[in-house]
Amino acid sequence: MAGGSSESDEDGAWQTGGEKTLDRREFVMPHAGATLHISQGALSHTTWSTGAGTVVWEAADATVRHLDTSFAPNGLRGKRVVELGAGTGVCGIACAALGATVVLTDLPEVLPIAKSNAAASPWHERISVQPLNWADAAVPDALTCADLVVACDCIYQPAAYGALASVLAALSSPCLIAWRPRGKREADFLAQVTTAFALERVAHAQERETSLAWLRPVDAKINSTW
Repeated sequence: MAGGSSESDEDGAWQTGGEKTLDRREFVMPHAGATLHISQGALSHTTWSTGAGTVVWEAADATVRHLDTSFAPNGLRGKRVVELGAGTGVCGIACAALGATVVLTDLPEVLPIAKSNAAASPWHERISVQPLNWADAAVPDALTCADLVVACDCIYQPAAYGALASVLAALSSPCLIAWRPRGKREADFLAQVTTAFALERVAHAQERETSLAWLRPVDAKINSTW
Protein backbone atom coordinates (compact mmCIF):
# COMPACT_ATOMS: atom_id res chain seq x y z
CA MET A 1 0.00 0.00 0.00
CA ALA A 2 1.04 3.58 -0.30
CA GLY A 3 1.39 5.76 2.73
CA GLY A 4 -0.59 8.95 3.01
CA SER A 5 -2.87 11.11 5.07
CA SER A 6 -5.23 9.35 7.42
CA GLU A 7 -8.09 11.35 5.84
CA SER A 8 -9.89 11.61 9.22
CA ASP A 9 -10.06 7.84 9.48
CA GLU A 10 -9.82 7.97 13.25
CA ASP A 11 -13.58 8.42 13.36
CA GLY A 12 -14.23 4.84 12.28
CA ALA A 13 -14.15 2.13 14.92
CA TRP A 14 -14.13 -0.59 12.24
CA GLN A 15 -10.33 -0.41 11.87
CA THR A 16 -9.72 -1.85 15.34
CA GLY A 17 -10.91 -4.78 17.38
CA GLY A 18 -12.53 -8.04 16.36
CA GLU A 19 -10.48 -10.52 14.40
CA LYS A 20 -7.77 -7.91 13.84
CA THR A 21 -6.66 -8.46 17.42
CA LEU A 22 -5.90 -12.15 16.81
CA ASP A 23 -2.34 -13.32 16.32
CA ARG A 24 -3.41 -15.74 13.61
CA ARG A 25 -6.27 -16.17 11.16
CA GLU A 26 -7.42 -19.17 9.11
CA PHE A 27 -9.09 -19.05 5.72
CA VAL A 28 -10.60 -22.24 4.37
CA MET A 29 -10.72 -22.78 0.59
CA PRO A 30 -13.07 -25.78 0.32
CA HIS A 31 -12.98 -26.08 -3.46
CA ALA A 32 -9.18 -26.06 -3.53
CA GLY A 33 -8.94 -28.29 -0.46
CA ALA A 34 -6.62 -25.79 1.20
CA THR A 35 -6.47 -23.83 4.44
CA LEU A 36 -4.47 -20.63 4.73
CA HIS A 37 -2.79 -19.89 8.07
CA ILE A 38 -2.10 -16.17 8.26
CA SER A 39 -0.22 -14.43 11.06
CA GLN A 40 -1.10 -10.84 11.91
CA GLY A 41 1.01 -8.08 13.38
CA ALA A 42 0.24 -5.87 16.33
CA LEU A 43 -2.61 -3.46 15.66
CA SER A 44 -1.82 0.20 16.26
CA HIS A 45 -2.72 3.66 15.04
CA THR A 46 0.04 3.46 12.42
CA THR A 47 -1.58 0.35 10.97
CA TRP A 48 -4.24 2.65 9.59
CA SER A 49 -2.62 6.04 9.23
CA THR A 50 0.44 4.83 7.29
CA GLY A 51 -1.27 2.17 5.22
CA ALA A 52 0.80 -0.50 6.94
CA GLY A 53 -1.38 -3.54 6.39
CA THR A 54 -0.16 -5.88 9.11
CA VAL A 55 -3.66 -7.26 9.73
CA VAL A 56 -6.26 -8.84 7.47
CA TRP A 57 -8.91 -6.32 6.46
CA GLU A 58 -12.58 -7.04 5.85
CA ALA A 59 -12.64 -7.54 2.07
CA ALA A 60 -10.17 -10.43 2.21
CA ASP A 61 -12.80 -12.99 3.21
CA ALA A 62 -14.94 -12.35 0.13
CA THR A 63 -11.87 -12.15 -2.11
CA VAL A 64 -10.50 -15.52 -1.00
CA ARG A 65 -13.96 -17.08 -1.40
CA HIS A 66 -14.31 -15.66 -4.89
CA LEU A 67 -10.86 -16.86 -5.94
CA ASP A 68 -11.62 -20.33 -4.56
CA THR A 69 -15.00 -20.52 -6.28
CA SER A 70 -13.73 -19.17 -9.59
CA PHE A 71 -10.37 -20.92 -9.99
CA ALA A 72 -10.22 -24.07 -7.82
CA PRO A 73 -8.62 -26.49 -7.89
CA ASN A 74 -5.78 -25.23 -10.10
CA GLY A 75 -7.27 -22.71 -12.51
CA LEU A 76 -4.36 -20.34 -11.95
CA ARG A 77 -1.70 -22.94 -12.72
CA GLY A 78 1.06 -21.36 -14.76
CA LYS A 79 -0.34 -17.85 -14.32
CA ARG A 80 1.65 -14.93 -12.94
CA VAL A 81 -0.13 -12.94 -10.26
CA VAL A 82 0.85 -9.65 -8.62
CA GLU A 83 -0.88 -8.59 -5.42
CA LEU A 84 -0.89 -4.86 -4.70
CA GLY A 85 -0.99 -3.66 -1.11
CA ALA A 86 -0.55 -7.27 -0.06
CA GLY A 87 -0.31 -6.62 3.69
CA THR A 88 -0.32 -10.07 5.27
CA GLY A 89 -0.31 -11.62 1.79
CA VAL A 90 -3.50 -13.62 2.30
CA CYS A 91 -5.00 -13.05 -1.17
CA GLY A 92 -1.73 -13.65 -2.99
CA ILE A 93 -1.15 -16.82 -0.99
CA ALA A 94 -4.65 -17.94 -1.98
CA CYS A 95 -3.64 -17.49 -5.62
CA ALA A 96 -0.53 -19.61 -5.02
CA ALA A 97 -2.76 -22.32 -3.54
CA LEU A 98 -4.60 -22.27 -6.87
CA GLY A 99 -1.40 -22.86 -8.84
CA ALA A 100 -0.14 -19.34 -9.60
CA THR A 101 3.34 -17.91 -9.31
CA VAL A 102 2.84 -14.86 -7.11
CA VAL A 103 4.63 -11.62 -6.27
CA LEU A 104 3.42 -9.94 -3.08
CA THR A 105 4.04 -6.18 -3.14
CA ASP A 106 3.66 -3.52 -0.48
CA LEU A 107 5.64 -0.85 1.35
CA PRO A 108 9.04 -2.07 2.60
CA GLU A 109 8.01 -1.84 6.26
CA VAL A 110 5.09 -4.21 5.65
CA LEU A 111 6.91 -6.89 3.69
CA PRO A 112 8.35 -8.82 6.68
CA ILE A 113 4.93 -10.17 7.69
CA ALA A 114 4.00 -10.96 4.09
CA LYS A 115 7.33 -12.72 3.64
CA SER A 116 6.85 -14.68 6.86
CA ASN A 117 3.36 -15.82 5.90
CA ALA A 118 4.53 -16.79 2.43
CA ALA A 119 7.50 -18.76 3.78
CA ALA A 120 5.26 -20.67 6.20
CA SER A 121 2.80 -21.71 3.48
CA PRO A 122 2.97 -24.98 1.53
CA TRP A 123 3.29 -22.92 -1.66
CA HIS A 124 6.31 -20.85 -0.62
CA GLU A 125 8.37 -21.88 -3.64
CA ARG A 126 5.89 -20.07 -5.91
CA ILE A 127 5.75 -16.84 -3.86
CA SER A 128 8.16 -13.92 -3.79
CA VAL A 129 7.91 -10.45 -2.25
CA GLN A 130 8.92 -7.10 -3.70
CA PRO A 131 8.66 -3.56 -2.32
CA LEU A 132 6.38 -1.25 -4.22
CA ASN A 133 5.32 2.25 -3.28
CA TRP A 134 2.54 3.41 -5.59
CA ALA A 135 3.99 6.92 -5.55
CA ASP A 136 7.23 5.77 -7.19
CA ALA A 137 7.84 7.11 -10.66
CA ALA A 138 7.99 3.74 -12.39
CA VAL A 139 6.68 0.23 -11.88
CA PRO A 140 9.47 -2.39 -12.05
CA ASP A 141 9.53 -4.24 -15.37
CA ALA A 142 9.37 -7.55 -13.53
CA LEU A 143 5.80 -6.75 -12.47
CA THR A 144 4.46 -5.70 -15.85
CA CYS A 145 4.10 -9.22 -17.23
CA ALA A 146 1.37 -10.32 -14.81
CA ASP A 147 -1.57 -12.35 -16.05
CA LEU A 148 -3.64 -11.16 -13.10
CA VAL A 149 -3.42 -8.36 -10.53
CA VAL A 150 -5.21 -8.60 -7.17
CA ALA A 151 -5.91 -5.47 -5.11
CA CYS A 152 -7.85 -6.15 -1.92
CA ASP A 153 -8.87 -3.35 0.45
CA CYS A 154 -6.59 -0.86 -1.25
CA ILE A 155 -9.32 1.76 -1.67
CA TYR A 156 -9.48 3.66 1.61
CA GLN A 157 -7.13 6.66 1.40
CA PRO A 158 -8.31 9.17 -1.22
CA ALA A 159 -4.89 10.83 -1.26
CA ALA A 160 -3.46 7.62 -2.73
CA TYR A 161 -6.11 7.02 -5.39
CA GLY A 162 -4.22 8.73 -8.21
CA ALA A 163 -1.04 6.75 -7.51
CA LEU A 164 -2.93 3.46 -7.33
CA ALA A 165 -4.73 4.19 -10.61
CA SER A 166 -1.37 4.96 -12.24
CA VAL A 167 0.12 1.67 -11.02
CA LEU A 168 -2.84 -0.29 -12.39
CA ALA A 169 -2.53 1.48 -15.74
CA ALA A 170 1.20 0.71 -15.87
CA LEU A 171 0.60 -2.97 -15.12
CA SER A 172 -2.19 -3.05 -17.73
CA SER A 173 -3.39 -6.49 -16.66
CA PRO A 174 -6.81 -7.80 -15.66
CA CYS A 175 -7.36 -6.94 -12.01
CA LEU A 176 -9.63 -8.36 -9.34
CA ILE A 177 -10.28 -5.47 -6.99
CA ALA A 178 -12.15 -5.68 -3.69
CA TRP A 179 -13.11 -3.09 -1.11
CA ARG A 180 -15.44 -2.44 1.78
CA PRO A 181 -17.37 0.79 1.12
CA ARG A 182 -16.46 3.15 3.95
CA GLY A 183 -17.51 6.55 2.64
CA LYS A 184 -13.98 7.32 1.41
CA ARG A 185 -14.99 8.62 -2.03
CA GLU A 186 -14.55 5.18 -3.57
CA ALA A 187 -16.55 6.34 -6.61
CA ASP A 188 -13.82 8.89 -7.34
CA PHE A 189 -11.27 6.12 -7.63
CA LEU A 190 -13.51 4.03 -9.87
CA ALA A 191 -14.01 7.04 -12.14
CA GLN A 192 -10.24 7.36 -12.50
CA VAL A 193 -9.57 3.72 -13.39
CA THR A 194 -12.47 3.33 -15.81
CA THR A 195 -10.71 5.61 -18.28
CA ALA A 196 -8.33 2.70 -18.94
CA PHE A 197 -10.34 -0.30 -17.70
CA ALA A 198 -13.78 -1.76 -18.22
CA LEU A 199 -15.35 -2.47 -14.84
CA GLU A 200 -17.58 -5.48 -14.20
CA ARG A 201 -18.90 -5.93 -10.70
CA VAL A 202 -19.13 -9.37 -9.11
CA ALA A 203 -22.84 -9.42 -8.31
CA HIS A 204 -22.95 -11.94 -5.45
CA ALA A 205 -20.33 -10.10 -3.43
CA GLN A 206 -22.47 -7.02 -2.95
CA GLU A 207 -24.71 -8.94 -0.57
CA ARG A 208 -21.87 -9.35 1.94
CA GLU A 209 -21.07 -5.65 2.37
CA THR A 210 -17.95 -6.09 0.26
CA SER A 211 -17.65 -4.91 -3.31
CA LEU A 212 -15.69 -7.00 -5.81
CA ALA A 213 -15.11 -6.12 -9.43
CA TRP A 214 -13.03 -7.11 -12.42
CA LEU A 215 -11.05 -4.40 -14.17
CA ARG A 216 -10.15 -5.36 -17.72
CA PRO A 217 -7.85 -3.17 -19.83
CA VAL A 218 -9.87 -1.59 -22.62
CA ASP A 219 -6.95 -1.85 -25.06
CA ALA A 220 -5.95 -5.44 -24.14
CA LYS A 221 -4.29 -7.21 -27.04
CA ILE A 222 -4.99 -10.67 -25.63
CA ASN A 223 -8.21 -12.54 -25.10
CA SER A 224 -8.98 -12.92 -21.43
CA THR A 225 -11.59 -15.11 -19.79
CA TRP A 226 -11.39 -13.01 -16.61
